[in-house]
Amino acid sequence: MAALRVAAVAATKRRRRKLRKLPWLAASVGAFAAGDLRAQSNLEFRYLFYQESGGRTAVSNPWLYLNQDFGLKGGQLSLLLGYDAISGASPTGGYPTADAVTSASGTSSSNTKFPMAAYNDTRKSGTVAYARKFGAHLPSVDISYSVENDYLSRGAGLTDAWTMANGRGTLHFGAAISRDVVTPVITPTIPARVDHDKSSNAAALGFSWIVGERDLLDVSASLTKLSGYLTDPYKIVPIATSSNTAPEIRPDTRSRYAVVFKYGHHFSDTDGALKVGYRYYWDDWSIGANTVDLLYDQRVGTDWIVSPLLRVYTQGHASFFSYQFAEQQTYMSSDYRLSAFYNILGGLTVSYNIRRDLVLSVGATYQFQQGQDRVVPSTAAVPLPLRAPLDDGEGGGAPTTVSSADMTVVTATVGLSWRY
Repeated sequence: MAALRVAAVAATKRRRRKLRKLPWLAASVGAFAAGDLRAQSNLEFRYLFYQESGGRTAVSNPWLYLNQDFGLKGGQLSLLLGYDAISGASPTGGYPTADAVTSASGTSSSNTKFPMAAYNDTRKSGTVAYARKFGAHLPSVDISYSVENDYLSRGAGLTDAWTMANGRGTLHFGAAISRDVVTPVITPTIPARVDHDKSSNAAALGFSWIVGERDLLDVSASLTKLSGYLTDPYKIVPIATSSNTAPEIRPDTRSRYAVVFKYGHHFSDTDGALKVGYRYYWDDWSIGANTVDLLYDQRVGTDWIVSPLLRVYTQGHASFFSYQFAEQQTYMSSDYRLSAFYNILGGLTVSYNIRRDLVLSVGATYQFQQGQDRVVPSTAAVPLPLRAPLDDGEGGGAPTTVSSADMTVVTATVGLSWRY
């Protein structure tokens, strides 16, 4: 699950006058500008639907966000409440199989199957945060809690934003911790419910700079240390043969690093804004990842904003990932989330000002994902006269390779925001 983090930074009146000239840019280039633009209270409701292809995971996620502004001396109090209804199926890590059949006309076809485990779960979450300006600083503190059928998470964070250089620059930094409990649901391979502890300690540091009246730049870095139970209890790995499996085993520590660059430019002639982001991630599990984001906000008339989005993501595999192991190892996983793959996402969001204080937004995204670690499925037992090599789709007779990371994903969102 992904966690939503909200941060705000105050600035001088001089900086506010500059940012009013490019509101669509500052609103999403970085969290450092959010506090200036939201100088009043707001209530927002949003609903997200997420669906993976092939009958995999589906998520229905309504959430409610309240930000109450008590003025300069009273600070801001925010509350985020979320609910996730999760269903579908997920690959277990088992080796894929395929039925290969040759018809009377000589045409070859195959039906690849990944071992899947069906599941249903719900997640309830809440976050409370408070921020108040003290001189050039805007410290904030937040407390979060979420619970699932097999997972309990409790977290807290402390951040500060220090405005300098007459409001042109902001140094933002913070730390967060979480103390979680993993309690796997009883299955044939998990005979009893046992609590496992998992902890996370994170720190982040960044700097934002108003390059000009139409340009913003933000650079940041983060470090997260994980320890405890990091294994997925429901995943298996094939050993020696596709039918011989064992539970996956991951290291009990993980260090995660990331650097992020964000740049935004406001086009005064078209009243649009381009935001470009790049993130490089690496960890001591040997995974490296690159993310490039392009978002363009275009005002249409006085009441509409159209925002197309493009994101490209690439990832390498963990040092202990494989679809099949020759023998038992200290650490091993066949979870496609630890494999090498790439993901391309395109989306569009349209916002409409129903009235000055009420905004309706509707959006959708489509993702195409393909794995780079690929294997040839084992052929299921079929009568010998019907058995044939799997074709590459081009008539060459080469075996088809597959990855459990292969899938498409669609999301749809609708939101309503009221400023008061």
